[in-house]
Parts: sequence; C-alpha cells; structure tokens
Amino acid sequence: MQIRGIAHRGYPVKYPENTLSSFQAAVDLGYTYVELDVQLSKDGVPVVIHDYTVDRMSDHRGNVKDYTLAELKRMKIRDHETIPTLEETMKLLRGKLNVMVELKQAGDLYPGLEQKALDILKQTDTFEQSIIISFDHFCIQRLRALSPDVRLGITTSNSLPYVFPWMKAYRCELLGVPMKMMTEEYAGMIIEHGIEVGPWPVDSLADMEIIAKKYPTTLITTNELERWAQFYRTHPELKRP
Repeated sequence: MQIRGIAHRGYPVKYPENTLSSFQAAVDLGYTYVELDVQLSKDGVPVVIHDYTVDRMSDHRGNVKDYTLAELKRMKIRDHETIPTLEETMKLLRGKLNVMVELKQAGDLYPGLEQKALDILKQTDTFEQSIIISFDHFCIQRLRALSPDVRLGITTSNSLPYVFPWMKAYRCELLGVPMKMMTEEYAGMIIEHGIEVGPWPVDSLADMEIIAKKYPTTLITTNELERWAQFYRTHPELKRP
C-alpha cells in the first residue's frame, strides 16, 4: 500500500533532513510525496537545504548564499552527509514518487531561482512528478509566467480566506495550512474551490485522529513517517491514492 502523505524534508526524525538518505527513506516507506527545500549557492547552483544559514545543519556558519557549491559540498552534516544539489536529489527521486519542491525565495534574495529550478526539473525528467510551492507568493507568480504547465501550490503560516481568486488566477492546486489553523469551515472553503488541503505538520497521534475524523481527504505533511504509515494502514476512512 502506498502511504498518502508528504514526507517532510524526507524522514527527519531518523535521518538528517533534506539529505539523500532522508529522501530514500521516504521512498522505501512508500510515501506518495516527499517535500524538499531549495536555495541558491553563491555561484547560482540550486541546493537542497531549509535554513537560510548553514549553522543548524552543518559544521560551518554563515548564509547559504555566501558559499559556492564547492564550499557547501565540503561541509559535513552529522559527520557523513553532505548538502545535496537539486539535480542530485531529483535524479535519486526520478520515477519514484511525487516531489514537492519548496523554493525558499524571499523577496529578491535569490534572483533567477525560479528559472533554475524549472530547468533542473526538465533536465532530470522529473517535471511531471513535481509540484513547486513557496511561502513567497510573488515567486509563484513568476513561475506561472515562466511555465504554463508547471504544477503550483502555496504554503502559509496563517489562514487566508481571501486567497482563492488569486490561486485560481495562477492555477495553484494546493494550499498548505498550519495544523493549528485548520477548522472545518476553512477546510470546507478550500475544498469548495477545488484545491487540495495540505495541513502541516501532523506528527502526534492526537492530530492524526483529528485528521481521520474531520479531514480525511487532506494531504498531510508529517515528520513522523512510520507513525503516520501505521495509522494510515489502520484507518480505511482516509482517502487512498
């Protein structure tokens, strides 16, 4: 059985987040989606890392954008992992599951990030299995201008009941919603507009029970891959792939 859900940065509870081993774990567990985060190196190469600095994940300090790819590759993540490029990651995931590519654009921080990401998805033959999301909704507008065919979604830290005309205009198919912001009213509004609801993160059994009872058709994001897999298998009311 495939596990309908989004593996958040791979399987960060067991492996370093946003690394090839973490993504492989999501594949091995049979998830339908994996989510990853993309920024640009100093020399303009898309790399997979969440934070805007390397402080938390590596043995170095400083902004991702201030290091070349070669310098980023010399950094160690828990002694044995390295920061992967988007190209390396997509080659690993090609043909295996859907990939949710979150661009960590922030205003004008990464000029050209959108085009570079699209180019890699096409070059690695992973365009069809990917959806691009961002907290920066101007980034999403730029992506739609660059490609009429790319699948798009947005994610937020709040509830946005007024966003649906904008999403329709840019043909966005998913709205990421913090679990703490989920209500039956808001979920109903999203579904009525033909948009996939993406609550995040859903990690505790208590939250999983809420999903099964109130929002069984949503596409959840989780860090607890094995916990959700076991829960999913034993709750047939949840929507299946």
